[in-house]
Amino acid sequence: MKKQIIKLTIGTLVLTSSLLADMDRCVSCHGVDFEKKALGVSKVVKDMSEAEIKKALDGYKKGLGGPAKDIMIKEVNVGVDTDAMAADIFNEIQTPGFEEPNDEFIFQKRLSVKTLEKIKTNLKKARIEDMKKISSQIKAAAFSMYTYDKLLQEKVDFSSFKAKKLTKKDILNTVTKAKKCVDHSFSEEEIVKCRIDFVNLAGTLTQNEAKNMKKNMKKAPIYKGAGAINLDKYIKK
Repeated sequence: MKKQIIKLTIGTLVLTSSLLADMDRCVSCHGVDFEKKALGVSKVVKDMSEAEIKKALDGYKKGLGGPAKDIMIKEVNVGVDTDAMAADIFNEIQTPGFEEPNDEFIFQKRLSVKTLEKIKTNLKKARIEDMKKISSQIKAAAFSMYTYDKLLQEKVDFSSFKAKKLTKKDILNTVTKAKKCVDHSFSEEEIVKCRIDFVNLAGTLTQNEAKNMKKNMKKAPIYKGAGAINLDKYIKK
């Protein structure tokens, strides 16, 4: 079977703002199976591990590299997510005859990668007062995933969401794990598994906020000035 190449449309690239090098441009120098030395000088990518590929991409992103760096620096620009790009290239190397994903899957994957990376970055530098805003970002992202993923809708049970104490580290670990999982997803079945824990995280945050609201509703009114009515006896203890 002739190997099919992933073709990321310009529209998809622009819409997601996560510009990854088009595989067509990659194989024009590296070969269909990444088996060639690009321009006769590069390493054979097929012989590299995923970690080595990512290290090389990170280098190009910083303006570093070997004899072909001037070309690669243009391909691996500041908008590239090197985790996802390395995973895509390594998967392409390992799967001869790789079938081209549909445009909707590519769009949703790139959107998830970008969104989860942004949340992860925000979490790393977040202060306590920032967590409410980040919680809203997580819930909005989870809702978007749920809305556009029919397989995910079949897997999520809203009645199972329970309030649970979460630390910033707990939240960061879940987001990081989900992002890494999406990076290595190449089918709708795989990506839905990555999203389940993230949606469950959003559900837990929602239940935690609901619990806090109920708790606050049982407190006596803040205003106790002239004309204030004492409602203590009407508030359930």
